[in-house]
Amino acid sequence: MKKDYGFVLAALLLAATSISVSAVPGDPDGIGVLPAIPVGNISTDGDGDTAGVSVVGPLTAPAGQNTFTATYTHASDRKYDGQGAIFRLTVYDAHGVAHTTEKKVDSAASGEISVTFNSQGGGDAQYELWCETHDLFDRETASALDYTDLDYV
Repeated sequence: MKKDYGFVLAALLLAATSISVSAVPGDPDGIGVLPAIPVGNISTDGDGDTAGVSVVGPLTAPAGQNTFTATYTHASDRKYDGQGAIFRLTVYDAHGVAHTTEKKVDSAASGEISVTFNSQGGGDAQYELWCETHDLFDRETASALDYTDLDYV
């Protein structure tokens, strides 16, 4: 009688593996991937020496793994002219630990920055958006900051 050890090994591995998948509303595959949470817009103008931040307001996010995003735009700046901008997104977890991402540009550009982390449970927190435009000598010519509440539930 021939024994099929491969089948027995596969059955044992499957029995020992525990996979937890939770369905997320609007997730047709049911794989538990949460959509990114947009938190606002950040903009600067190199020639106009202006900076602006617009947060979406107080947010509620599920406790656990999340991705937060912000869009940025830097206008009126030519490559190699010495001007530039910095864009920063900081989101705090439920224990007050800051999770930050930063993007530096040296010419007109737009895009998105994001930060992904586990909130470490539920509770009160906050998020903030900051930007700066600067001249050839890295002297700040304009900056903006705004922040608001974030609750993990």
